[in-house]
Amino acid sequence: MIRSMTGYGQGSFEAPGLKVTVEIRSVNNRFADLKLRLPDDLVPFEPELRRTVLGTVKRGRVELDLRIERLDRRGLTLSLNREVVESALAAWKILRDEYGLHGEWDIHSMMRVPGVLETARPEGGLDDVERDAVDRALASALSSLDAERRREGGVLRDDLLARIERMRTTTASIRTLASSVPATLHKRLVDRVGQLVTQVSLDPVRVAQEAAFLADRADITEEMVRLDGHLAQARTLLEDAGGDPVGKRLDFLVQEIHRETNTITSKSVDLEISRHALDLKADAEKIREQIQNLE
Repeated sequence: MIRSMTGYGQGSFEAPGLKVTVEIRSVNNRFADLKLRLPDDLVPFEPELRRTVLGTVKRGRVELDLRIERLDRRGLTLSLNREVVESALAAWKILRDEYGLHGEWDIHSMMRVPGVLETARPEGGLDDVERDAVDRALASALSSLDAERRREGGVLRDDLLARIERMRTTTASIRTLASSVPATLHKRLVDRVGQLVTQVSLDPVRVAQEAAFLADRADITEEMVRLDGHLAQARTLLEDAGGDPVGKRLDFLVQEIHRETNTITSKSVDLEISRHALDLKADAEKIREQIQNLE
């Protein structure tokens, strides 16, 4: 299954006296880049949580927000953070004395300062039941995220397969046109030489040699074979990825497709072949843009 790098997932789980909520957002990135916002109780478990996330997300920038809400308030104490209070008062005095800003500073103003009051947690951190709640909430959020990434990946996959099939049709048209290039070059050479030297008979052997030389320079057989191979490999990756990330491999294939289409364009002596080659380049560019979203 193809996955997009963009998605959102949410999960929650409740244990006795505890509710855990997890939100995960992922966007495009060349590598796996994780940013975890965790409560203090879970900081020691951050490496383990990272490994769990990387088990689902192989590539992309991921932001995870994990919150723990204590439902049972028994045993919790509320305390005044004196350092925050003193810092807030000092800032207010600077605004008044140095900047000439006046206004009332009362208990309501102080209580709006974040961190003035703190809830003291019981010592000992999370027990096994609470830790299990964290794992279950995270698993639920990752499952939701993966489903969203799979859904969007399926949409991208269908679009990419349609573009690749259109490119295969275009290459078939180019191959048909290319088969008539030698005869066209021969006729063009005879007509041009005939216009220049009307009084001299043409040597058919020499004309054939020159035409063969021009046809060899315009031959795109090798480029077409490689292009067909790249398109077939891209289609195989999209149809049978097996759950593995395909974005980087497809990006490399598109670079090779661009290289072959550029060579076909430079060798082309036929206007229709040039037009078809430009169509290939346009589709390849669209594919390149789309695969930047794939894991």
